[in-house]
Amino acid sequence: MLEEEVSPFLLLSAEIRLQIYAYLLDDGGNQWLAIRNHPDSRYKDEAIQKRSTRYHVMERNSIFNRRGYETTYHLASSHAHFHTAIMSTCRLVYHETAHILYGTHNFDFGHDIEAVVPFLQDRTPYTRSLAAGISIYKRAPLPCLDCTREKYEWAFLCRYLAETRTLKRLRLIVEGGRPGKPWEGVQTLTESDFRLLSLIRHDRLEWVTELSQVKGVTELDVVSDMRYLPVPKSPETALYAAVSASVETGLKNFLWSEMGTVT
Repeated sequence: MLEEEVSPFLLLSAEIRLQIYAYLLDDGGNQWLAIRNHPDSRYKDEAIQKRSTRYHVMERNSIFNRRGYETTYHLASSHAHFHTAIMSTCRLVYHETAHILYGTHNFDFGHDIEAVVPFLQDRTPYTRSLAAGISIYKRAPLPCLDCTREKYEWAFLCRYLAETRTLKRLRLIVEGGRPGKPWEGVQTLTESDFRLLSLIRHDRLEWVTELSQVKGVTELDVVSDMRYLPVPKSPETALYAAVSASVETGLKNFLWSEMGTVT
């Protein structure tokens, strides 16, 4: 019986194979890969991979004119050039390239949080376990608008991450508002304040409670993206200003105390 022929590629040393992989899976020297929703016009014009899950998103351009459409996610990093056909050659190559593609990168979803769950669900169990670092942007609710769908998307995302328990690294960017001068009421919130508001499930901080259910995180970075906010005239706006002022202190400490705990 003839011996099974071994591909010459597999006879190369691991170091040379890694150099070839680096050429075929060129990330442009960036550890972060941007994953975004396809814009409506691009989705209609481009051929979308059949294996990519489709989902519905709602535009957020105006509080008066919001339009929904079906789309899917795509790689939005212009610096990255990936030739992934090599991954289907054999099991060994698949595992080696999967580690490079997913295990050495973090995935930045920006404010397109609808894309996170479909992206992770479309991965195999092996690559899903490797894609352990993500970045998401938590937008402030639009004024005078019922953001029920956005609340649902956030709750769905947090529930999925809590159930799969594969998330290890999280960068959370929180949109906040900073008044030009002090206002009446509490100016900042401590870790204990966030814990109390989470325990009573305050409706304005429901998103914090939902995120805190995700456990096993080993790296957590929480930063604020501050916008102008008029001096608060209502208790709701005053709380929003206090939360915004505490994103990188009280909120970060609370989330780390909850999410960094393996249960």
